[in-house]
Amino acid sequence: MPVTDQQGAPRAEGKLRSDTRRNRRRLLEAVGELAREAPDQLTMQAVASRAEIGPATAYRYYSTVDDVLAAYVLSVVEELRDFSAASTAEGQPLFDSVVDKWVDLLTEHGPALVQLRSRRGYLERLHNGNEIIVAMRDAWCRPVRGLLDDIGLPDEIIEYALFLNNMMYDPREIQDLLQQTDLSRREVITRLTEAYRSALRGWARAG
Repeated sequence: MPVTDQQGAPRAEGKLRSDTRRNRRRLLEAVGELAREAPDQLTMQAVASRAEIGPATAYRYYSTVDDVLAAYVLSVVEELRDFSAASTAEGQPLFDSVVDKWVDLLTEHGPALVQLRSRRGYLERLHNGNEIIVAMRDAWCRPVRGLLDDIGLPDEIIEYALFLNNMMYDPREIQDLLQQTDLSRREVITRLTEAYRSALRGWARAG
C-alpha cells in the first residue's frame, strides 16, 4: 500500500499541473476572444464564462481582468521575442522582418493588446523590470541595434532608440493607421520605418 500511495502522489500532482495549464490557456483564449468581440464587456465573470470555468476557479489564477490581459499581452510579446531571437537575418532585413511579424501579431491580437494602459512611461517600466516591457525590449533590441549600425548611428543611444520604437510602433497607432486611413499594410510599414529612421537620426544629431 505505501508504494501505491507514493505512486499516486506524482500522478495527482501531474494532473493538477495539467489542469492549471489548461485553465490558464482557456482564460487567455477567452480574454482574447472577448477583446475582439465585446471589449466593453470585459470582466472576470465574462472571461470565466467564455472559458467555461467557474469564477472562483478563475480568481485562483488571476485577481483581475487586467491580470488576465497582462498575461495575454505577455504571451504575444514573447512570441515576437522568440521570432526575433530565432531569425538569422541581420541589420535592416532583421528589423523589417520583426516589424512584419509585429504587424501580423497586431492583426490577430490587436484588440486585446490595446486594452492595457499604464500611468507609467516606457523607461520607468523598463527600469522597474515590468515583464511585458522587458520582453518587448528583448524582442526589439537586436533588430534596433542592427538598424543603428546600418545607418551609422552609435550603439550608445540604444535605450533611446528603443524608447522611440515603443512610441512609433504602438499597437493603437498602427491599428489606427490600418483602420482609419487608405494606406495599405505595406505603406503603413514603409512609412513608419522611414519615419523611425529619420527620428533616430534626428535624436542622434540633437545629442
